[in-house]
Amino acid sequence: MSRLVPRFRTTADLVEATNDVREQVVRGLAEYVGLAARMREFEDAFSAQVLHAAQQLHEVIGRRKHLEAELERIRSRIDRGGYGSADEIEDDVRAVLDAARADAEAADADAASPGEAEEPADATGDGLDEAARKRILRDFKRIVLPSVHADTSDTSFSDFDIAYSAYKARDFVLMEALVVQYRGPVGAAEDDGRTVTREEAEARLREYRAAARRLEDRLRALRREITQDERDHPEQTRQRMRERNEQIRRSIDAEAERVLLLRRRLETLADGARDEDGASL
Repeated sequence: MSRLVPRFRTTADLVEATNDVREQVVRGLAEYVGLAARMREFEDAFSAQVLHAAQQLHEVIGRRKHLEAELERIRSRIDRGGYGSADEIEDDVRAVLDAARADAEAADADAASPGEAEEPADATGDGLDEAARKRILRDFKRIVLPSVHADTSDTSFSDFDIAYSAYKARDFVLMEALVVQYRGPVGAAEDDGRTVTREEAEARLREYRAAARRLEDRLRALRREITQDERDHPEQTRQRMRERNEQIRRSIDAEAERVLLLRRRLETLADGARDEDGASL
């Protein structure tokens, strides 16, 4: 007889203890899903409101600096008498402006195109051997998928999305926790009515305790990744990102105005060269 749980006198005690562990797993899974969703929300918001805007600012600054350098180059060449005619000046200016316009259009197209989603890799470092993974996958397909799929259940799409995401990523820790949840409370008999033996009850308790430890390890790691402000003061965190986005947007607008002014100055050079050339005639 197993020496894992000597304090449990009966199979009923083992079943009760297993259900206690199951409740821990269900609570832990709910916390994990909530924290993971919040973390994804902040990551997406930071990417869209800060990183993406900062990239746009970097690009428009680059265009402004390029036009400044080109304007200085053309002016210097004019001062040195490096152009043979007004047409040469106009051609140079138009080439610069056309290249700048194409660069801006390409940047806008890139910004409008969604990036390719990263394919999740199989979870590693979860302490599960191949046999355990096969067991979890088998139970997940048998128990969880029918419980969340629209064709076989009335659960919400969010529940389906959580389960399917774990399945697609082959996240065996979450898949195992979902199996524990959707299997429901453990009873003294199997689904076919057969009485659960003490050895089977002990094995199930070991299995659930191991699942609970793996989920707790995952949850502990997630708690370390999410900041205290994201966890405890989410609205303040959102507000800071919005404020940072507004600051960057103001800088983008200011740089865009400078780019427009430089374009006008370049066009003025070409117009002035044509006027001078006409006057000389």
